[in-house]
Amino acid sequence: MNPYKDSFYITDEVSNNAFNLKKRIHKRIYVPALKEGKVNDVQIGSKIVFEDLDDDGCPTPCLGLDHFIQTQLANAPTYIFDNHNHAFAFWCMEHQNGNIQRKAKLIHVDQHKDTRKPKSYLEEDEIEDIEKVHEYVNTVLNVGNFIPPAQEAGLVDELVIIDSIASMESFEKEEQDNTNMILDIDLDFFSPDMSYISDDYKVEFIRKLIPQAGIITIATSPFFIEQKQALHFLREISDGFEK
Repeated sequence: MNPYKDSFYITDEVSNNAFNLKKRIHKRIYVPALKEGKVNDVQIGSKIVFEDLDDDGCPTPCLGLDHFIQTQLANAPTYIFDNHNHAFAFWCMEHQNGNIQRKAKLIHVDQHKDTRKPKSYLEEDEIEDIEKVHEYVNTVLNVGNFIPPAQEAGLVDELVIIDSIASMESFEKEEQDNTNMILDIDLDFFSPDMSYISDDYKVEFIRKLIPQAGIITIATSPFFIEQKQALHFLREISDGFEK
């Protein structure tokens, strides 16, 4: 079942549309449809998917993707999308498809931790209802709070956050059991704020994890990284893995 088969707008003050809505120019955000494709099918769209105020208090509208894309990298079903909270829906979908089990290991490669607490949680059995999950993702969740619900529902057990060179080096030193693993990548890991880590090291680090993943989710995060740059690194990390 694909709850993202049709695109839609979020017009209420919920989810990612709740960020400073009253101070913004645009009062709705777009959620693209999901289609099967390849990495090269990921294209920047023409509709605003996120808007918030910058450090000077000015509204910053952001274009997202034309479509979300479902593909496969190595052996893992892979979802590529713009705003990161949609990852929760795709994890639940692939849990239903049998590609990840409950108590999965989540490796979260991101400039941000995304572990803020949402206003409410789904019960363990509710993550089996994909329509309910889709509604929850697009009303309650936002780009900063989608990991705790996966933990509360028992979908994720061990959480590994890779958000610095120290966390990368620590991860590589320890023996890892990456069975039943979700690899969650935010391409803002390649933003200018993260330039103190070499791009080559970041690409190599992610590419080592791709063959071990049971499912991969990749967010282009238009508020946090310029989308042409995001798509460049999307192609760098995925080159040679697509089936």
